[in-house]
Amino acid sequence: MIKEKMFAVVKVAGKQFVAAAGKQIIVDAEIIGVDNKIKLSEVLFLANDKDVKIGKPNVAGVSVDAEIIKSGRGKKVLVVKHHPKKRFRRTKGHRQDQTTLKILKINEK
Repeated sequence: MIKEKMFAVVKVAGKQFVAAAGKQIIVDAEIIGVDNKIKLSEVLFLANDKDVKIGKPNVAGVSVDAEIIKSGRGKKVLVVKHHPKKRFRRTKGHRQDQTTLKILKINEK
């Protein structure tokens, strides 16, 4: 028996991610959900073995259930400004908020 392969493209925090059941994605935002579960409703594209649905801009009646695995901050990125011959150097650090989501299932009507 061959399992049906379904995936969707979801929009989370202004970026697009490919979501499939069991896959983990890392989102550059701090997401808070009820009981560590959230529902992603901005689905832009849905594909399975039978057909393909493209949203204008979203696919109607489709949502993605996800579970929050961990929430925290990413690695530090150093930002360096330097003006040569002016004795100007500036170094700043930045750590982006990140949330790891595990896709549970894709719901379609």
